[in-house]
Amino acid sequence: MDINTFNSLLRKHDIFSITDVEYAIFEIDGTLSVMKKKFKEAVTKDDLKIKKTAKNIFPIATEIISDGKVNKRNLTALQLDINWLKHQLEQAGVTSISDVFYAEIQQDGSLYVDTWDDQI
Repeated sequence: MDINTFNSLLRKHDIFSITDVEYAIFEIDGTLSVMKKKFKEAVTKDDLKIKKTAKNIFPIATEIISDGKVNKRNLTALQLDINWLKHQLEQAGVTSISDVFYAEIQQDGSLYVDTWDDQI
C-alpha cells in the first residue's frame, strides 16, 4: 500500500493529517483502526472556553513529498518553492529529499517530515 492510499483511509476516519494519529493498525478483515492522539480527540476549544489564537495559513494539511518525490503541483498551489522546502528540510536535519518518505505542510504552516529510516 502506498502513502496516498493510507491517507485516503485516514480521511475516512476524519483524520486529515498523519500527525493526528497516535496508533493505526490493519485488522485481519482488512479495515484500518485508528487511535487519534489525545489532544486531537473530540473536545473543542469552545468546550474549554479557549479563544482561538493561532491562525491557520492553509485550509488542510497538504502532502508535499511522497516516496522521496516532491509533489510540485501542491507546492506551487501553496505558493511555496523548492528552495523553501530544502531550507525547511535542512532545519529538520534532512540532507536530501530522497531521504523523505512523506512530508506535509500543516494548516499552521509548519512542516511534518517522516524519513525512510524512522517509524511513524
